[in-house]
Amino acid sequence: MQCLGDDLFTHRRAVSVRCVDEIDPQFNRAPQHSDGFGPIRGLPPVASYQLIAIAGGWAAQPFPSGDAGCDTCAHGPLPVYYVADGAPAASRIGAADYAAPAATPGALWLVKYRRGADMRTAVGAAQEISVTGATLGPRLKLPAGYVIDQGTRTGLLLVQEQRQGSSPLRYELWDPGTRRVTRSFVNVMAASPAEIAWMPGCTAGCRVDVLNLSGGRVQEIALPGQSQSYQGAFSPDGQLLALLVTASVTADGRPATIRLLVATVASGRINAVPGTTVGSGNGINFGWQPGSHRLIADVAVATTEQPEAQPEWQVAVWRPGDARLSTTLARTPNGSWPVIDEGPY
Repeated sequence: MQCLGDDLFTHRRAVSVRCVDEIDPQFNRAPQHSDGFGPIRGLPPVASYQLIAIAGGWAAQPFPSGDAGCDTCAHGPLPVYYVADGAPAASRIGAADYAAPAATPGALWLVKYRRGADMRTAVGAAQEISVTGATLGPRLKLPAGYVIDQGTRTGLLLVQEQRQGSSPLRYELWDPGTRRVTRSFVNVMAASPAEIAWMPGCTAGCRVDVLNLSGGRVQEIALPGQSQSYQGAFSPDGQLLALLVTASVTADGRPATIRLLVATVASGRINAVPGTTVGSGNGINFGWQPGSHRLIADVAVATTEQPEAQPEWQVAVWRPGDARLSTTLARTPNGSWPVIDEGPY
């Protein structure tokens, strides 16, 4: 379900690689249907949009198209729109090469490059703005080769535009005031204004470390058996961390099945989410309902027998303590699918 290659957008965390693609050119998002799907007014009709969750809504930006000179060359700033939760219309708030969530409530970061610049080595200009388009604070020059992944209470979490060779992507917690890196990470799977989760190198087993940015405390979460995880999402209050982990592997060490776990950050205790084990070839999208401990996940239901039929999605909801998932089948307009996690899509 990716609509861009990994070579260009390798800095995005694995949980955030799906996209809204093949939007009907007659409409802004999806054709009007009797089942309630309809266009978002104010979004011009383009082939695909990326959606990034920010406090109280979503930032929407067209994916770049055309030849910028190289795979990692900047295409030039594209419009950024804001869609409030439940709103039927979007408003344009700026233009950028990239948009990223800010720590400030109701704000985001816009990053721009000179058109044609190679973003692996170029210096980006970052500006924090509100969802009304008002500028917040001074414009910043980012370290060369890095973009903003997430604004935090103690600085900006930056990530390499592209990995170098076979090395893992490097993330840096960067203080804009001193222009110094205060901490480095690899294999970051989730980040919020208050916390960062990553998987350090595995020895006898693997674990996930969670850094509390307010106090600097690191909580270790041991993964069961030989499980590994590269995808996660913090609950809105930061108390829980949902993880997509390998449940079993093949003889040659490749993931065979995957499943969802939920960890209590303060204690490191893990609970398996019942009924979520699926083959590794299935993409599970997951995230938390705003302001709650309700975990929402979806997986596509195969429609190979009727390839022209509307796509169906099994959507599941689970809360800590539930003995089973609450599930339903959702049918979406062709070329569209549910948007749940932080994005970008």
